[in-house]
Amino acid sequence: MSKLTDRIRAGGKIAVGMVQLDPLPGSSRYRGGRLSDLVEAAVSEAKVLADSGFDAVMMQNLGDLPVAHKIVPSQVAWMSRVAFEVTRAVNIPVGVNFLENDAEAILSVASAAELDFVRLKVFIGVMVTPFGLVEGCAYEANKVRNLLGAEDIAMFADVHDRTGIHLGGRDIDPDIREAVDLGYADGLVLTGGSFEESMELLGRARRKYSELPLLLGGGANESNLAAVLSIADGVIVSSSLKDSNSAFGRVNLAKARNFMDVFRRAGNASER
Repeated sequence: MSKLTDRIRAGGKIAVGMVQLDPLPGSSRYRGGRLSDLVEAAVSEAKVLADSGFDAVMMQNLGDLPVAHKIVPSQVAWMSRVAFEVTRAVNIPVGVNFLENDAEAILSVASAAELDFVRLKVFIGVMVTPFGLVEGCAYEANKVRNLLGAEDIAMFADVHDRTGIHLGGRDIDPDIREAVDLGYADGLVLTGGSFEESMELLGRARRKYSELPLLLGGGANESNLAAVLSIADGVIVSSSLKDSNSAFGRVNLAKARNFMDVFRRAGNASER
């Protein structure tokens, strides 16, 4: 199994820092640029996160917004190269997510670059997103992972992600159960529309699955880490590390180090 899930199952608390890429070729906002520049920027950010004490990094094609529903070959090729170079530059687990929710592309990149984990934003059901209806990818994800012999790549699945509206009006509990018991997710990522809602969702998942890896997908900051880590196994963080206080922009070294100082204290307290 992946190093990330192994560490969680051993009782560790995990901070995953985001590396947000500039536009990839074939995306809506790509206007030219060199692969070497993307590699350099991603490697630099990953090193800052690793040097600040983060337990893992995850790459995402944020610069491609707005996105389609499927990835094109040029995006797969460039992301694979970037991912491979990042894994060579840092000694912590590396993961990937495409905002297009294209499970075949995500797992193909992860397999080619020998990554540790992936994030799949719509795993179960159907979500109404700003870019249209997005269907769950659990079937495709499992099929591709088995085809590639990539069982060691952990699949972290979002359930009712805050960037869309769940179609059908069903309560989240059945979808949490189906993501795990029918979709074979290795861990869940939960994020509500507010911090209070996020905590409620994490609590509901924890009561159902006491040993399942659970991550907060957004909204973590120094002031709420103690509360988050009392329930969740870790956080995925981006905005709190930027001078812009948004997912866009570059990671600030001082903010990243301060975040991890607070994270370690909160994590140690939660394990007592």
